[in-house]
Amino acid sequence: MDYKLTQSSRIDSTPFTSRNDNAGVSSYTIYNKTLLPTIFKNYEKDYYHLINHVQIWDVCCQKVIEFKGPDALNFLRYVSCRNFEKIDEFKCYYTPMTNLEGGLLNDTLVYFIDKETIWISISDSDMYMWFSGLLVNLNFNVTITNKKVYTVALQGPKAFRLTEELIDSKINALSFFSFDYFYFKNKKVLVSKTGYSKQGGYEFLFENSEIACNFWDFLVNEGKSFNIEVGCPNLIERVENSLLSYGNDMTSKDTPYDCSLGKYCSIDMSYDFVGKNSLIRYIKNNEKKNIFHVFFGENDLKIKSKLKCYDDQKEIGEITSIIFSPKFKKNMGFMIAYEKDISTDKSKKYFVNTEQGLIQATILNLS
Repeated sequence: MDYKLTQSSRIDSTPFTSRNDNAGVSSYTIYNKTLLPTIFKNYEKDYYHLINHVQIWDVCCQKVIEFKGPDALNFLRYVSCRNFEKIDEFKCYYTPMTNLEGGLLNDTLVYFIDKETIWISISDSDMYMWFSGLLVNLNFNVTITNKKVYTVALQGPKAFRLTEELIDSKINALSFFSFDYFYFKNKKVLVSKTGYSKQGGYEFLFENSEIACNFWDFLVNEGKSFNIEVGCPNLIERVENSLLSYGNDMTSKDTPYDCSLGKYCSIDMSYDFVGKNSLIRYIKNNEKKNIFHVFFGENDLKIKSKLKCYDDQKEIGEITSIIFSPKFKKNMGFMIAYEKDISTDKSKKYFVNTEQGLIQATILNLS
């Protein structure tokens, strides 16, 4: 069942909300207490446009928290399980952050501007409260601020040519997960080669909402030859391409090692961080979990809830973010499960319990 959203002062709109509405947005979700479009035409039509053309997204829900002061880097090290003994300016770092038990609190994107200025772009959880609470009993010379930043994403295979012809050709020289500045209307704007799709593109972070809206309108009007459309992160595209969603596919009950984020973690750095001892114990002692793709059924089952997966009578996990994949012609989703419960034998039979009954499933590592 679909429900209407009652707007209130608890939910933030963005400078682009009216533009999303005018472009025909048909569904929103709430992300960091902010409206985030999820569907315009429908999932599949939005998907095909994204993988073939270029879209402009309102992702102001990716709230930015600033660490400012002489201890900005030291505090970043304390709250991150990624190794920041060495860190480069003008680089973005995909950074898990954990609680005392090693549970994942957020998978953030860190913008290292300089040693005293660091921006943290967060996924959907209240990290400002977490950071502020930690500082109560810590002696760090740093201030924590919810920055007013308005993020616009350009995603899709035509994003690069559009950027070169309409914005600034120098932007295309950026390497993956790096950032720089360009000027629009004589205002300096941060642009990074990042984004919540595997189709490629950029994210533009504005501190001035009027300039951000001018930029949006300019691209929508001048980008017609590229078949630009207003869009949003697409559920089908992200699941096919192994892009996880915090709160949907993993939570604070899971360590980063349980959901393919272990490559962004380290327990070997010389300094301490929140959750370090718990992660050390986990790696040494616990049975290991991992996150997998589960494929089942050749017809679109239009599933809107989680489903349980079984090996014979044994429940081995719960499937999240279920979609019907145009690429694989199957229903698919993510599942966190113990590695010992997943066979490397591709002929092994698993089953998913659906409203249509038990359906045979295939389980594969994330590619």
